[in-house]
Amino acid sequence: MREKMAEFEPRRAFEHIDKLAYEIGPRLAGSRGERLAAEYIRKQFENLGLKVRVQEFRFVPRSARSKATAVILAAAFVLSLFLSPEFSLFSWLVALALWRSLGELMPKRASQNIIAIKEVEAPKRKLALTAHYDSAPCTVSFGLSIFVRFTFLPAVALITVVLVLRALGLIPAWPIVWSLLAAVLLPVCAARYIAASSRRVSPGAEDNASGVAVMLESARLLAEQPPADTSLFFIAFGAEEQGLLGSKKLAEEGLLPQDTPVLNLDMVGAGTQPYVVEGNGLLRRTRTSEGLNQKLLNVISGLGLRPKLWWAPLSGHDHIPLLRSGIQATTFTFDTPGVDRLGRRIARLFRLPNARLRGYRHLHSYDDLPDHISVDNIERAGAIVLEFLKVI
Repeated sequence: MREKMAEFEPRRAFEHIDKLAYEIGPRLAGSRGERLAAEYIRKQFENLGLKVRVQEFRFVPRSARSKATAVILAAAFVLSLFLSPEFSLFSWLVALALWRSLGELMPKRASQNIIAIKEVEAPKRKLALTAHYDSAPCTVSFGLSIFVRFTFLPAVALITVVLVLRALGLIPAWPIVWSLLAAVLLPVCAARYIAASSRRVSPGAEDNASGVAVMLESARLLAEQPPADTSLFFIAFGAEEQGLLGSKKLAEEGLLPQDTPVLNLDMVGAGTQPYVVEGNGLLRRTRTSEGLNQKLLNVISGLGLRPKLWWAPLSGHDHIPLLRSGIQATTFTFDTPGVDRLGRRIARLFRLPNARLRGYRHLHSYDDLPDHISVDNIERAGAIVLEFLKVI
């Protein structure tokens, strides 16, 4: 009698979401919560009989770096009111150099990637499933974050140009000019400081316990019934919310074979619309592997869903550092469709037809709880993973 095929069980996956978001709770990179989550994920992989490696790394928290940047640049600018043109420019350039070096100078915290492997000799196929397990600080104000994102670098560039012109003797009436510049830079620095000052951390059920849960349940199924001639990698990234640091570390150390396609799972539990990430960024753009995307679109369509491409203009995903290291990679996600006026403006201004912003209203908030996760979405995400494996 033929043994019945094991199935993806969304309820099992939901238990992982409850564990990560409710029992462990907020998982800020470098915190006790993140360490507990990493230990939980490691034990889950080990219990499946997978070979597990922990890749540790250290980093400066983004919030601390942002606040230090705001203070350093504001102080250098205020000094320029009292210093000579040459010393004003010099102090500003020192402040810029200090800003760029904060990642090396400030105290660091520890994070880690959890890498589980099921290898075979001379594999005909390979696949890596990835998801980040840390959660983000709660957003103080979405509008404030957008304001900082679009004004900070232009304001810094403007001050630099004006100080250079002043040092060349081309800017008269410096107190008046300084006052006008202060009305530009100081509010931007204050906004940057405030935006980085949230003390609350999201429990991160959707972002991204949902992706981790689908990965863990897929790993259970594939470990019990491994596909023939296939090497599998399951990677839980740390410190994604700090700037994709776990993925960057993996790419830097070359721990994933170059010929391994990567399917990254990020926020797959809420919303009715499946998306395949087409690319990321506004000025520095990273386009996802088109061949991989087409296979993923075909798989999702074959399951009776209607996927769309999504260009993420203001958010990053863990597949980006892998793409830049030469690995084929893409990200799958669900989201809530709806009116996205800012996304439409960005799409028109930067000529990005599929640009849109996240519609999930609990993103980076204390309300990102398992209550908002759909069991049906988790089941669909699992089906997509298993079908995608067949076409790789």
